Amino acid sequence: MQRESVPYLGFGLRLRKEYLQQVLEQKPDVDWFEIISENYLGAPDEALAPLLQIRDTYPVVMHGISLAIGSPWPLDMDYLTRMRRLIDRLQPAWISDHLCWSGADDMQGRMLPLPYSEEALDHIVPRIEQVQEFLGRQLLLENVPMDANETEPEIPEAEFLRLVAERSDSLILLDAANLHASSVNQGFDPLKYLWKLPAERVRQIHLSGAIVLCGSSESSDGYAEDPLWSLYSSALQRFGPVSTMIERMDTLAPFEEMVSELRKARCRAEGLIASR
Repeated sequence: MQRESVPYLGFGLRLRKEYLQQVLEQKPDVDWFEIISENYLGAPDEALAPLLQIRDTYPVVMHGISLAIGSPWPLDMDYLTRMRRLIDRLQPAWISDHLCWSGADDMQGRMLPLPYSEEALDHIVPRIEQVQEFLGRQLLLENVPMDANETEPEIPEAEFLRLVAERSDSLILLDAANLHASSVNQGFDPLKYLWKLPAERVRQIHLSGAIVLCGSSESSDGYAEDPLWSLYSSALQRFGPVSTMIERMDTLAPFEEMVSELRKARCRAEGLIASR
């Protein structure tokens, strides 16, 4: 399995298929791109050609939605074989998926969180190890939002993520919006959560929500009022530079607008990192 150091890539965008031609023509000021792996599994050469052209200029990472690492059923080896073929073709900077029970192609797209328990750890750690060995890469696993529970989990979420990463030698993709939602629903302090994560294993951040604010306000006060931006700022202060992917979940924004928002967020974040 490849255990090379995951590089810091700066600020990237989700590479939707609608953006492919613009990226090829404009060569925008974007550090890297993230694709949804399932959009390209088994794709013919002609469908992969634009993506491979972009990969020649920009680092590309693969983000999956169907691994379902916590599922009680056996791993889908057909899916993993197609993933490995795409990895061999694309040579991504890293690969990621979600730390959850089901994939987004199940249960109307919901990614169901795991029970945070020793039993769940015993189940998923060997599955992660098997996937990493098969794919030849470490996985970055993303936190998913938790609903309100009547009882506290056996293992606090941040501690569970730490144990999963350390026992399986995997890495962490921190989704700021998911963490914010879980902290509100579960009633925990997200800042304490950040300090429980192993800094050396947090290698990517998904940032959404705050990006709408970036397009409407230039003021530092505007950033400070946004809870996601505040949480992201705290993450940078805790972890230092972490490759960040800007996304819009609610709409397909014009590509130029996304590049503009990335530029504003990058400028603001680099100021925070410099003052750390």
